[in-house]
Amino acid sequence: MNGYRCTQSLSLLLALCLLLPSPRSAAASYVQLQELNFLTFDELKTLSQNPDADKTLKKKLDAFWHKPLISNEAFYQGVKPLLPKDPLLGPILRAATWNIEKSLKVPEVIRFWTDGKAFEAMLDPEKLGSGEHSLEAITRQRERLIKADILVLQEMEIGIKRSHYLNAAGEIAKALHMNYAYAPQYLEIDPVILGLEKLTLEEGGDDQEAMDYYHVDPAKHHGVFGSAVLSRYPIKYAEVRPLKYQAYDWYNGEKKKIGFLEKTRRLSTRTVFKNEMTREMKVGGRGYFRVDLDIPEVPGGTLTVINVHLEIKCQPIGREIQMREILNEIKKIKNPVIMLGDFNAAPTDISPTSVTRTVKRTLKNPTTWFGVAVNYISPYGLAINGTRAGSNVTKNFNNPFAKNIDILAPNPQYDMFNMIREFRFEDGKAFDFRGDPERSIGAKHKFLANSNQRGHKGFKTSFSVKRALGVVGKYRLDWIFVKADMKHPKDISAPYRLAPHFGETLEEMNTSLKEPLSDHHPSIVDLPLEEPRLKSVS
Repeated sequence: MNGYRCTQSLSLLLALCLLLPSPRSAAASYVQLQELNFLTFDELKTLSQNPDADKTLKKKLDAFWHKPLISNEAFYQGVKPLLPKDPLLGPILRAATWNIEKSLKVPEVIRFWTDGKAFEAMLDPEKLGSGEHSLEAITRQRERLIKADILVLQEMEIGIKRSHYLNAAGEIAKALHMNYAYAPQYLEIDPVILGLEKLTLEEGGDDQEAMDYYHVDPAKHHGVFGSAVLSRYPIKYAEVRPLKYQAYDWYNGEKKKIGFLEKTRRLSTRTVFKNEMTREMKVGGRGYFRVDLDIPEVPGGTLTVINVHLEIKCQPIGREIQMREILNEIKKIKNPVIMLGDFNAAPTDISPTSVTRTVKRTLKNPTTWFGVAVNYISPYGLAINGTRAGSNVTKNFNNPFAKNIDILAPNPQYDMFNMIREFRFEDGKAFDFRGDPERSIGAKHKFLANSNQRGHKGFKTSFSVKRALGVVGKYRLDWIFVKADMKHPKDISAPYRLAPHFGETLEEMNTSLKEPLSDHHPSIVDLPLEEPRLKSVS
């Protein structure tokens, strides 16, 4: 009798198992590979002449901007997350963001990431020192980076000669055994990029560059410029679309003939800072890019990644409008969210300038008239205005949260970042702005220090021109914001599970190489999957 009951129980258990989905069938909902429908070289040439001429092409373009590339090939090959463990935090999600400058050094990035000996060979012994610049500290930074399970990348190209015609994100994902989603944002249709024109000296070129660009392989050229999210966790969903507000027209704005002032600026930039500013005709626009990852260890099993790359060729108000649109899009998301990327949070506008534009902006600026009044009232006006302007630059350096004093000492970055600080999701939760000495690099007890490394002044530099003059030419452009289980951005009583810890900008690692891998430095953060043993510090 007992044997009969045992047999019945086993039969029932087997039946139930057959009814339940197997791991493989459960994973069938993941897209294995969704590719992009690239434009032909002839279609790109047509766009270069007139982006609005062909209605059929315009329809194809609209579909192109709304369809991400998705690859879960790594998952189907059996790749698992690294799930690094921190002695203080336990198992963690580690995420990094990095703008890899126009994908120019993707092969080097891959060697740096995958080959310890290659990394050592890349180091410049003359740049190594003590403390933060010691070999031990730089190696520690690399070890943190290569153990990230989530990588958020910008300036990822597909099929452009300057980046060896590579699918940059695809090559990195393949080398690191990661799934990835890619969002196309622009198509490079400058006649120089297409090999239809030579790069003139006034546009920042020389004879050798002109010859290099002129020979383009039409079969390899796709001209795509965008962003990517790489993950060792499978991708459940990806969404991409152009933002409704585009702060700069990369076709008509670049097509205009430049004048004396812009030529002078480009020459000065090349001579003083060793950076090139050239014409960059494109079609497309900055985009909204959301990727949902399947992570069983987080509440609800889903982590949403928002990859941000805001406009650089505009004044800060343009980025503020774009960020407001992104925040409105993510407001309804109930699961954990991490929003990170290149916010291009510079105080200046690098779009092509002119005497007329400069005069108009100067006359409309109330700070200008305040300076005129000071000069008129006081015989020491020039000294007063010079001191005031200098102290304001120091106040605002790499700190968008520095106090904004209209007219007298304005901070043009303040409004956008304060909007992020005041933002609430529909479930009432906020981005985590906490700063705890034992949860931040450098033991900083200042807000946002847990997620974004602070420096001696403001936040740590994440971008530098090739030859910076002291602090001139250095900016904090890249940021990380994490939705936490809290109603107020600085609520120290809120849980620390999935809250940001040890946010770090890997400036020393990148600048200690013989040739930096990008003009941006990677930024990284750890999110504990369990409530960490660390206690909050009041």
